[in-house]
Amino acid sequence: MDGPKIVLFTGFLGSGKTSLLLRCAKNLAETKKRSAIIVNEVGEIGIDNLQMKKMGYAVWEIFGGCICCTLAISLEDTLTQLMANYELDYILIEPSGAADPAAIYPALSHSGFSKEQIRNVMILDPTRIEMFEAVLEPYLAASVPLADFAVINKIDVAAAVEIKKTEEVIKQYHQDLPTVQINVKHLVNEQIPKIIGG
Repeated sequence: MDGPKIVLFTGFLGSGKTSLLLRCAKNLAETKKRSAIIVNEVGEIGIDNLQMKKMGYAVWEIFGGCICCTLAISLEDTLTQLMANYELDYILIEPSGAADPAAIYPALSHSGFSKEQIRNVMILDPTRIEMFEAVLEPYLAASVPLADFAVINKIDVAAAVEIKKTEEVIKQYHQDLPTVQINVKHLVNEQIPKIIGG
């Protein structure tokens, strides 16, 4: 199908997904691209969502669990509503940081999006890579192979050895995954098309 490009911002809690999503959304707006943001909130009203609304973005909240599995029908409904009511260039989706990204693909497929329209950007925090390996190895094994692009964030506070370790972990699960190292707070506009595949 023709239509908007889906950009998934995946990665574990605290990796910088929301910050990167907002930075990309701002850049898209500045370059006259039309985008919608879908966030998955866990719990009550999220600060991230309120911040997005203050910045003028339309945000569809999906409460009550994981956007990727228990509420896949709601995600499909949201996508259907967006497609019916808006002409969009991009739909930016931030699933829960505790979710298996694989579970979101069936909902996207059922909504008519092909694999070619979906870009999965995985954000990793190198300062916690050893913990991820020790405690969340199944998450890494399931998530990294699905990624189309990897962002190693927080390079301003990470040690060189942590960044190197993160690169090794990425290669362990996805040998040829394109990767960029950034500090999202100082991300320059020229880097954004490379990240979102624009």
